[in-house]
Amino acid sequence: MDRFDAIRKEVCTQAGKMCAAGLVTVSAGNLSARLEDDSGLMAVTPTSIPWDQLEASHISVARIADGEAIDSQFPMSSEMPLHLAIYRARKDVGGIVHTHSPYVSALSVLQRPLPPVIDEMAAHFGGEVPVAQYAFTGTLDLGENVVATLGSGPAVILANHGNVCVGTTVAEALELAIRMEATAEIYVLALQAGDPVPLPEDAIRRGREMYLARRDSRK
Repeated sequence: MDRFDAIRKEVCTQAGKMCAAGLVTVSAGNLSARLEDDSGLMAVTPTSIPWDQLEASHISVARIADGEAIDSQFPMSSEMPLHLAIYRARKDVGGIVHTHSPYVSALSVLQRPLPPVIDEMAAHFGGEVPVAQYAFTGTLDLGENVVATLGSGPAVILANHGNVCVGTTVAEALELAIRMEATAEIYVLALQAGDPVPLPEDAIRRGREMYLARRDSRK
């Protein structure tokens, strides 16, 4: 049995869910997962294979230290520098999801942060989702900009591009991406009617504390 079979299947499964949720089209976007065995390896989606044709065998396994493929039959995502930069900077991150979801992308072309306008946003993101400075897709600069803006947070908007969400697992990162798009839709619709009012700081803090306590209790 392929020793990477389980992680390949998990990445492929989450990729299918990402597409089904409308966060990406054709072959845009990408996601990855860090192996949990302290091997310093990651599994990542390929480049240019449409999501409706993706299979577990298309998923590559590479070293995080240098980005070299150790088990791959297909070219890895062109956004490898982005994924590598995050894994190297954030040892707590076990999964990364990069999407081009419509409402988040609308904010990205405005280079506008997503404020905490609903309780769910405060709980899962702990405050505003900031915008990382623009850099061309697939470059080291993009990875560096994302790491600098992400800090210890769960998500960033990529200027004129889309977004990145991170989690302890790739499934958690995808859940955040889905919630982020839903909140971005509410925010963009509210902007058409007036000036959305962010939650008070106390509500943001309490919501985040409750979410983290529940999450930690499930570990």
